[in-house]
Amino acid sequence: MTSTSPSLQNREILFISHAAPEDNDFTRWLSLQLIGLGYKVWSDVLKLKGGEDWWPVIENEIRNNSIKFIVVLSKASNNKEGVLKELAVAQKVKKQLNDPLFIVPVHIDPHLSYDDINIELNRLNSINFKKSWAEGLKNLMELLEEHNINKSTQNFEQVNNIWQTVYLHNKQPLVKDEVYSSNWFQLIEYPALLRFHNFKYAIPEDFDYSTLSFPIVKYKKYWATFAGSNDFINELPQTESYNAEESYNINVEDVLNSSFNSNFISTKEAKRIIVQLLNKGFEKSLSRKSVCLYQMSNKVSFYIKKGVLEKDKFNKVQLIGKQKDKQWHFGISGHIKLFPEKCFEINSHIWFTTDGVTLIPEASKQHSARRKQGKNWWNNDWRSKTLAFMQFVSENDNTFHIQLGSKEIAKVNMNPICFNSPISYLDPHKENLPDEYDYDEDIEETTAQM
Repeated sequence: MTSTSPSLQNREILFISHAAPEDNDFTRWLSLQLIGLGYKVWSDVLKLKGGEDWWPVIENEIRNNSIKFIVVLSKASNNKEGVLKELAVAQKVKKQLNDPLFIVPVHIDPHLSYDDINIELNRLNSINFKKSWAEGLKNLMELLEEHNINKSTQNFEQVNNIWQTVYLHNKQPLVKDEVYSSNWFQLIEYPALLRFHNFKYAIPEDFDYSTLSFPIVKYKKYWATFAGSNDFINELPQTESYNAEESYNINVEDVLNSSFNSNFISTKEAKRIIVQLLNKGFEKSLSRKSVCLYQMSNKVSFYIKKGVLEKDKFNKVQLIGKQKDKQWHFGISGHIKLFPEKCFEINSHIWFTTDGVTLIPEASKQHSARRKQGKNWWNNDWRSKTLAFMQFVSENDNTFHIQLGSKEIAKVNMNPICFNSPISYLDPHKENLPDEYDYDEDIEETTAQM
């Protein structure tokens, strides 16, 4: 240590000062990590409850029990009254102990520049947690070990007990039957045959296959498709003379049941083609509806522009709304699953336009606005919007039709698959979730199309 003052002998506490509630999640994580490693920690996320004046307790911990004062640096904490009061006490203790490293800043916020950090902390070397909490913890542990801060043996059982009693109080699973709605929509009908057409020289050079009315996948010298050979005459006139007997047909049900056996193509490859055709058909069929397309890095999302729906709602569910100077649009993307259910998995998205029509091109702005909008939506909101969107694109028979040929279609049930569970839970309160809950990982640079 830097001082041999006898007042250090009874000090064992690592006091963590932070902005509440903004930095609660990080402080909770850091507190539990340090406790598990054997250190004694004081943090208000572990101790305090509302309705009481805890300042005397806090002041006593800093003045008399703390060996290090760890302050969490963020834009929120930089000017937070409570943090500044704690810091003022810590500055006095630092002088009394003659310990220039009594105050340990940990920097967690990439939006807080070093130039803007509180003047009392700016001259201190902070530990960088901005890029990696794990790397920051490693550097903090090295500092604590270098200064011989007392600790006991690792005790992650204590961490578990704290988690159970403090954070999971009244939040344990309940033994109660409950029905859960999924985002899986059952594939209830699909074509009987997968066809392989050998059109040979009927296809022009550099032909754009994406312009075809029905989906195809190239396999060796063949076109793999559900559509009959005559379905391509309008787009490829030379196929009119094609002899359909030259096509190779296989039973789709046999492939999906893995009872198919042929030297022409393996079961695995045939399943892959079926998946591709259904996904392509899903996107082509949705594109024919009154929706707009958003091309992401590896999939396509669909949304509805302003003016299509009366009052921007369908079945009383809002699918378009306003966020300050922007318009938000609920959107979906989907892909086929063959196991454990034959279904389309529908994922939810939010896209933003400047005027209800013109998409904001910057992915970073889309992502930032998406986080702000989505944090106020709960499970029921996402579920009702997904169902409303699916109902908007469905046919009168409550199914979505995927056109795969002039006579070949697949049908998707608009009622999602539900699951029964013997375990239930209490819904968390809004204040229990992070302010910046990130629900969508598709933040790569994308291209928008109307």
